[in-house]
Amino acid sequence: MKFNWGTGIFLFLIVFLVACGIFIYFAMTQQVNLVHKDYYEKGVDYGEQMKVNERSKPFSRSVDVNTQNDALLITIEKSLAEQVDSGTMYMYRPSDKTKDIKVAVNAGTQNIQFQKSDLINGRYILKFTWYARGVKYEIDQPVNIQ
Repeated sequence: MKFNWGTGIFLFLIVFLVACGIFIYFAMTQQVNLVHKDYYEKGVDYGEQMKVNERSKPFSRSVDVNTQNDALLITIEKSLAEQVDSGTMYMYRPSDKTKDIKVAVNAGTQNIQFQKSDLINGRYILKFTWYARGVKYEIDQPVNIQ
């Protein structure tokens, strides 16, 4: 059997199309972890987020994160805890949104615990968002779980 240029081109196209199909199948089965569902909305409100970040700068060292044997203990300074009307502690895992944990923070709460059994080893971002006298504040802090 003679192998001519037409057969070579045909075999190349078949191999190329099979490789493209395999890649498309692989890409469609991958999990997509987006931080926000609607980036347009987030972009429109970014001016407000910049104001929140600027207001929150004085409080950047007001949250202390410590690891204990079976828990992650987050301590809020007493002066800040007294100002908080309501808020949330959000442990955001950039690589897997199914591992995110959100806890409500009530007025005057100084200590919050996350059980290590609920967390997996790796990087989290602690987002503490609170309202004081109707004004929004937010602190972001990286946390590594060992």
